[in-house]
Amino acid sequence: MKKLLSTAIVLAAISGRLSIGEEAYLRALTGRLVGKELFRGYNKVAIITYPDRVCESIAAAAAVAYLETFGYGPGKVMVFDYQEDLDALAEKVVSWNPEAIYIAFGGEQRMADVNNMTVKLLKALMDKGFKGSLLKEVKVFTADANAKKFFFHIVKFKEGGVELVKYKEEDITDEHAQLLKLSLPPG
Repeated sequence: MKKLLSTAIVLAAISGRLSIGEEAYLRALTGRLVGKELFRGYNKVAIITYPDRVCESIAAAAAVAYLETFGYGPGKVMVFDYQEDLDALAEKVVSWNPEAIYIAFGGEQRMADVNNMTVKLLKALMDKGFKGSLLKEVKVFTADANAKKFFFHIVKFKEGGVELVKYKEEDITDEHAQLLKLSLPPG
């Protein structure tokens, strides 16, 4: 069964309190958890990422963690960069025939833009024949830096809204929590 793994809102937009290196390292720590947990059980994962340093960092780290955790092999992961021609992008992704699709958007874009891109991308994927369970199982992750926890959720679509159902949590290090706190915008 095909699934869509999504973190349309990867974390929050960069606040400027971290260096580029610290931002990349934060995404490496986060991507490690994504690759180990969200990709569990899949043999062929497509990653669609926005072409910026935050999204590409988390996508690369997730791919490496997945391959290291579940075994390296050719054709298990492919990264596709977001592009304005969504039909062409969706055609490439669908023709690769992934079991799961992970969307990594949101590191450096406005959340309204991320929402718009995600909705349009999902429509393009369906229009190009991705007939799997696009909206039956959407998974996202959230973090609570103060509690030093990462939470993995399944999104349940209901009349009038959505519900996040937690299925796993993982402790994060003090270092990871501190970087998350510094990365989040004030307020």
